[in-house]
Amino acid sequence: MKVKILENRQLGGSCFSMSFEWPAGDAKPGQFLMVRVSEELNPLLRRPMSIADITDGAATVMYKLVGRGTAILSRKKTGDWIDVLGPFGNHFDPPEDKKNIVIIAGGIGVPPLLFFAKHKRDRNIVSVIGGASKDDIIHADRFAELGAAVIITTEDGSMGRHGVVTDALMELEDVNTGNAYIVACGPNSMLRAVDLLTIELGLEGELAIEKGMACGFGACLGCIVETVHKKQKVCVDGPVFRMGEVKWE
Repeated sequence: MKVKILENRQLGGSCFSMSFEWPAGDAKPGQFLMVRVSEELNPLLRRPMSIADITDGAATVMYKLVGRGTAILSRKKTGDWIDVLGPFGNHFDPPEDKKNIVIIAGGIGVPPLLFFAKHKRDRNIVSVIGGASKDDIIHADRFAELGAAVIITTEDGSMGRHGVVTDALMELEDVNTGNAYIVACGPNSMLRAVDLLTIELGLEGELAIEKGMACGFGACLGCIVETVHKKQKVCVDGPVFRMGEVKWE
C-alpha cells in the first residue's frame, strides 16, 4: 500500500526514524515491513525494516544509512508517499510465567525491542542497550518511559559503561539466579555472543535476526539461515528464533 510520510528524522549518527500513516491495524513485536525506497527501477528491491511502534493510525520504523537505498529514504520529507508491504514474519512470544525479562538491543536492533517493551509493560524488564560508541545508542529514554530499567554499554566508553552487552548481562541478579528470560536483536556478532552465553547459563530466550531479503514472503530464498532443525527462511520462519536454534558460522 502507498502511505503518506508523517515524519522522517535523524536520531543520531547514521540512524533515522520514519513514521507514516498506517491503515492496516496492529502488528506484533518482532514483525517487519518491506519498504520500497523509490519508484525507480534502481534500486529495485525493497528494504526490510522492523516495526518500532504502531499507534493512533501511524507506524514507525527505524533504519541505518548504509547505502544508496537508505540514502534515498533519508531524503524523504513529510507529505511524501512511500510504498510499504506487511507486516511479515513471526513475533516475540515469551511464556506467560516469564516475568523477569532482559532485553539486549544493539544499534538498529532497538526498534522491535522498543515495540516489545511497550506491549509487555506487565513484565519486569531490564534493557541493556549496546553500541560501538554513543552515536549507536538510540531511544534509551524511551525504554525508561515504558518502565524498563536501562543499562547502556559502549565499546569505546563514550556513554554508559565501557564494554559490551554480555559483560552487563552476566552481572544481572536475575541472570545469575536463573530467573531471566532473554530477548535480543542486533548485529549477528552480538546475537551469536548473547545466544551462546544464554545457553551456557541455562537460560531461555528469543532473538530476532537481521537479514537482507528481497521479497519478505519466502519466494526468493535470499534469507536462508541454518538452524538445528533445518535450513529456514528468516522472512517466514523468523525473524524470531529461540535461543539455541541458530547454527552460527
